[in-house]
Amino acid sequence: MKMIFKIIGIILLTSIVAVVIISSLNLTNRKYHGLVEDVLRKGSKEEMEVITENDLDGLPEPVREYLDYVGVVGSQKVHNFKVEMTGKMKLDRDSNFSSHEAKQTSFIDHGVRLFYMDLYMKGLKVSGLHHFDKDDARMKIRLLDIFTVVDENGENMRRAETVTFFNDMVIMAPQTLISEKIHWEAIDDSSVKAIFTHNNISIEAILVFDEQGRLVNFISEDRLAMNNDGVTESVPWSTPISEYQEINELRLPKYGEAVWHYDDGDFTYITLDIQDIEYNIDL
Repeated sequence: MKMIFKIIGIILLTSIVAVVIISSLNLTNRKYHGLVEDVLRKGSKEEMEVITENDLDGLPEPVREYLDYVGVVGSQKVHNFKVEMTGKMKLDRDSNFSSHEAKQTSFIDHGVRLFYMDLYMKGLKVSGLHHFDKDDARMKIRLLDIFTVVDENGENMRRAETVTFFNDMVIMAPQTLISEKIHWEAIDDSSVKAIFTHNNISIEAILVFDEQGRLVNFISEDRLAMNNDGVTESVPWSTPISEYQEINELRLPKYGEAVWHYDDGDFTYITLDIQDIEYNIDL
């Protein structure tokens, strides 16, 4: 009997050591960087150009005022951008917020969005990777960077990631709003409707601005929410912005949240504090 307990103890100890070793390898992080490098090796389809006043012609006045506030005229047109963020997140309304660190790289020319996050829940690290390209949208989440707890892809993910891809353009790289992929419809002096078409998927969003011309909210009903039981439903989604900062001589959003607007109340599930943004990166 003692020998059996000893063998069980050795097996458990070996398993724990193996988990610690594999977790320390940061495999999801390595996967993210590998994917970024793969796209960077393809290069950009366009030459570097500077945004001029003429590029803003034809835009709705609230959008033009937003780009004027940001200060895009005289800056380079954006082909890709890399963002570093921190913040808090919770998986459902009854949970407490947990801290996270996130980074993403988006490629406008190639239509690729790569998002990596480490979420720290009760001392355990949960790593997530979103991979959006012309073929699919995939989200994989792993506990301790080993055990897969979420592995989603398919048409609903593609549509959701198309909304997110456009949301990132609006908030993190407003220089990219000078695009033929966007059809604008005026609403009033402080809001516009945008229809963004990407890889044969069209999504709609309402952009809301304040008196200074700053974007203060992005609202869309084209991003399905997934409940704890795995059932998806159409719920309005928004990303209110409440702080701005100067990055690379541009005035850009700093702090925002993502909110599901359910019939029985709002659910803010993540906060994002943008630490840095780099444009037109290369190897």
